[in-house]
Amino acid sequence: MNTDTLSPENLFGLLAPPSPLPRQTRLENALLVCALMFMALGLALFSVQTWNQELFLQLNHGFTVIPPDGRAFFTVLGDGSIAACLALAVFIRNPRALAYIFLAALLAGILVQVPKFLFDAARPPAVLDLQTFSIVGKGIKAHSFPSGHSASAVLAATVVSLFCRRLWLSLIVLSVGFAAALSRIAVGVHWPADVLVGSALGLFVGVLIVRLIGYERVNVPRWGQALLVMGLAAVSINGFLHDTSYEQFVGVTAIRWVSSGLVAGVGLYWLAILLWPLAEWLTQKLFKESAGKSLTRVFKFGMVGGSGFVVDMSLYALFHSVFGLNLLIARSVAYWLTSSWNWYLNRIFTFKDADNGRKRDQWAKYLIMCLISFVPSMGTFYGLTHYFAFFMEHSQLALIAGVVAGALFNYVVAGFLIFKVYGQDNEESTEQ
Repeated sequence: MNTDTLSPENLFGLLAPPSPLPRQTRLENALLVCALMFMALGLALFSVQTWNQELFLQLNHGFTVIPPDGRAFFTVLGDGSIAACLALAVFIRNPRALAYIFLAALLAGILVQVPKFLFDAARPPAVLDLQTFSIVGKGIKAHSFPSGHSASAVLAATVVSLFCRRLWLSLIVLSVGFAAALSRIAVGVHWPADVLVGSALGLFVGVLIVRLIGYERVNVPRWGQALLVMGLAAVSINGFLHDTSYEQFVGVTAIRWVSSGLVAGVGLYWLAILLWPLAEWLTQKLFKESAGKSLTRVFKFGMVGGSGFVVDMSLYALFHSVFGLNLLIARSVAYWLTSSWNWYLNRIFTFKDADNGRKRDQWAKYLIMCLISFVPSMGTFYGLTHYFAFFMEHSQLALIAGVVAGALFNYVVAGFLIFKVYGQDNEESTEQ
């Protein structure tokens, strides 16, 4: 592939504009019918509280077959922050969908929050004896009707499902959304009426937004790209910092970080498109090659680093847990073996076009580079966590910043001093 033609919009062909999707009119209509049924049933249960309470107890007892960790995991999928992240991550190539998801979240939020405060209905922990049902996590007592988690989960699932190319995949996505909604009963903080009406609102808003979106990809002006990047960054940062109140359960923190990381990736993608002209100019000045070729190389370097992480953790577990080596010795051996792994893959994959010299000398230089990269990595982490109150409280973000600083240091040193592909005029760069 001619890497000079690459841009963030066509990264290795993976992000080429998608072919038009057929409109799923039947599924849209079926979801609207479900929304009407859910709304009617939910309002009926809300008006007859004895039915509402009896159904809640039966369902809550039935869900106890699922371990608390499983119920907590499903319920955080309906958390507004996580649901938004997961939905946004799907539409990396569709800026109109990204923009309308923000609109959908705002509309659904209004439709949910207004009745919450108007009715101010009590939740199960405020009405029932706590010994009669199962609670997972914090037992919230106020603002029960309707369920915001249910609306968020079903809204995200509806939007994503209507863009799926296969009906079976749409049904799987919707099933996950409805499972997240039902989990609000399973964790003991919402009545069936809350879940039904919240789900109905999610369905209504989801279908409405998709019908407004259409299925065509649109070009976004630069000011629109800037707004989109800022919005995605805000959602991602909020996801990293957001407390779901279920962090003590297995898998919750992981799904929060994964979903937030996915949105960060979408934001970086659109930031790259926004700054592509500047990137082209900088790479020509600094690296003497096109931005497309540098993008390819950075992507490969990241792939090698990702494989190195897996190797590092696997070797550490092998030496420490299986062979019983001292913790520090096991960590050191795994680290240096992984550094050698990364050097070899970068030699034959990332910088394979380099005029590679003697392997022994190059390997030694690479290991020295890995040793020195400890300074910018730990220095960034130390500086942020010791001089900035924000990072003192959120040390995970400082850790990420340190990893990025170390990776950038390694990439620049490897390109300029070890594999020596940068800083030299080459025929490819002069032909442009």
